[in-house]
Amino acid sequence: MFRKSLISLIIIIFIASCATPKPIDVIQVNDETMTCNELRLAFETASLSEDIAHSNKGVTDENILSGLFFFPAYFVTYGTSIHAQYNASERKDHLLRLYNRKDCGKPRGPEYQKMISATLSKLENLKLEYVKGYIDEDEYLISRKQLLMEFD
Repeated sequence: MFRKSLISLIIIIFIASCATPKPIDVIQVNDETMTCNELRLAFETASLSEDIAHSNKGVTDENILSGLFFFPAYFVTYGTSIHAQYNASERKDHLLRLYNRKDCGKPRGPEYQKMISATLSKLENLKLEYVKGYIDEDEYLISRKQLLMEFD
């Protein structure tokens, strides 16, 4: 019984030591049909993937286990992390080109600029209320989200 448990534990540690980040596809099927807001969201998702891949290159639990139990897996994890980070960066570039091609970043009129100024002022006041303790964190986050949703 002890031997089976020990073997199972070693197998679990071995499998965990081979964990690598998953690279994302640079060009995806529905990219051309995305709206400007969907492109922004996809860009943020790619940025998050890039950050995760970058963080997997350093000293992590998985990398330490790779070095201890299966040394070549460390290099596989590192190489895959570089590949995943590169793909995420290329996806961001692709999405930015689509964003510009669809004129999502076109200049807005003076009314839009006034709305931005008013919203920034409201956000500053909201943060001040939160810092002074007039509202709690949940109220702050909900109100902040509602103000930022006006731009979607």
